[in-house]
Amino acid sequence: MGQELEELTACLFEEANNMVQDANAKRSHVEKLLNEANQKIEVLQAEVTALKTLVLTSTPSTPNKHLHPQIDTSNNKKKESSRPFWKTHRRSTSHHEFTKEAQQESDEVENGQNTEIDPVYFEEFCQWREHPDLEESSQFLSRVILEDIGPCLNFVNQTLAERVKECVDKNTLTIEPIAGDSSYPRHCSLSQSNKLCNYKIRLGDDTNWHSISEFCRNRITSVCNFYTYIRYIQQGLVKGEDKSVFLEVLKLRKMMALARLGYSRDICIFCKEFLSEFSENKKKKMFFGAFSFFFLSFFLSSFFLSSFFLLSFIFSSF
Repeated sequence: MGQELEELTACLFEEANNMVQDANAKRSHVEKLLNEANQKIEVLQAEVTALKTLVLTSTPSTPNKHLHPQIDTSNNKKKESSRPFWKTHRRSTSHHEFTKEAQQESDEVENGQNTEIDPVYFEEFCQWREHPDLEESSQFLSRVILEDIGPCLNFVNQTLAERVKECVDKNTLTIEPIAGDSSYPRHCSLSQSNKLCNYKIRLGDDTNWHSISEFCRNRITSVCNFYTYIRYIQQGLVKGEDKSVFLEVLKLRKMMALARLGYSRDICIFCKEFLSEFSENKKKKMFFGAFSFFFLSFFLSSFFLSSFFLLSFIFSSF
């Protein structure tokens, strides 16, 4: 009888060990699937946020006024006409005609109606859009790299600048703001000078971070914005006529020129939203892991307690 009890006890512990191993294997598999799903969700959320930004910034040159009431000029005219009359000095009719023509020209330029398009540039873009790729062999991209991207990523530290260009091309560059008090000068890794460096970059899988100034950050992000829009065109996410898409490309080239000349612009609009979404997903992941751990611990403790009471009952009966 004692031998049978020992065999029963060994069988129970072996079964419990197998159940624990199976539970651990299933838990690791579920955590792996959860991690992959969260990564896919983060990528999709970033794409959706970028597309929302793209839609907001890609308003056509002659939009529907009922869809975009903020750009309806008729309301502004009504407001101007309803203003009270203030007596001022009399102006000549030639002054009013000149002012009216200048206002019309400024409105046309703002709406993209009076934009002069270089036929050579436009033809190169149309040829590239028929078979879009990111190869530098195309005339369109080679021209943009030569005239805008190359000068925009030309820094004093040539070695680091080449690595930055390579990572931007491969979409493996990371830019983050420096946490804490950054209101004192640091050594900018790209300009090789002491400036207010509120940002840092990481190249690919490298673990080292490089402090950069806002001037260098704006130049890098303007190039990243251009590559992002080009990738959207390549993936077929940008719909529209060649001219309207080309005008957006010209705006991005203008952004690179302004950044290269030192004009400060906030280019990465969705960074804050993406970081908040990432932290929220991280909290959900930690909660799920803690819940799974406590549930498994409760299950195993209940199993061992029931086995212990069963063995005690068997021994007491004998």
